[in-house]
Amino acid sequence: FGSGKSHFIKILSYLLSNRPIHNPVTGEDRQVIDFFDPKVDDAMLLGDIKRAVTGKTDVILFNIDSKASSSAGRDAILSVFLKVLNEKLGYSPDHAHIAHMERYLDEKGKYAEFQNSYKMLTGTNWKDERDAYEFNRDEVIEALSKTLGQSQESCEKWVDTGESTFTLTIENFTKWTKEYLDKKGPNHRVIFLVDEVGQFIGADTALMLNLQTIVEQLGMVCNGRAWVVVTSQEDIDAVLGEMRASKEMDFSKIQGRFITRLSLSSNNV
Repeated sequence: FGSGKSHFIKILSYLLSNRPIHNPVTGEDRQVIDFFDPKVDDAMLLGDIKRAVTGKTDVILFNIDSKASSSAGRDAILSVFLKVLNEKLGYSPDHAHIAHMERYLDEKGKYAEFQNSYKMLTGTNWKDERDAYEFNRDEVIEALSKTLGQSQESCEKWVDTGESTFTLTIENFTKWTKEYLDKKGPNHRVIFLVDEVGQFIGADTALMLNLQTIVEQLGMVCNGRAWVVVTSQEDIDAVLGEMRASKEMDFSKIQGRFITRLSLSSNNV
């Protein structure tokens, strides 16, 4: 505790995204890498840092506990990963089935048309109103029907049953991540930076398996273009208390999925 994990992962997110930073006083624009340049004396290390930021990288940083829904159960980690991905892509973060509809419209090249139809019917922007879509149910159905050229009855059925029929699987999540990366080109990367994952998982082996499978599937499906970085207490006994042998084995499995390990302590923060 207090070793600077959250601060470290935040600085890492700034560096990997390497966004231009604007100084309102001088009017100067600088890349994040420019702030590190004069501070790193080791030429080899600086070369590695510069190489790491040359490609296009989407960085998604989040505290998993603040994003998780209490009703997600054993799929809590997967739900959060999909939520932050949808948010990054401009789809609804809070309603996975609405994001699925938006993704479908986008693939058909009709998402903008749907938003225009909705605005004409309601006088409001779809992205501002989509979390309360139930209150404008009729307008959503009508806009969908106009956009897709389908009957109002079929659109009505989708709107009313979309939430109950939507299935969230790790396979779907990794497929959507790969589709996004493929659209962006072969050199594009996405990095999920997950803070406090150890405390969130605690002794729940189902959540541990969930995270382990997400990491494995992203690695296989995206061919190394999707990375997961997590922070957790290194002293597992402090997080879980006295562990039984089976718990210890479960934890060693998940640690095996995170090969690169950085050890931080409070006396070198």
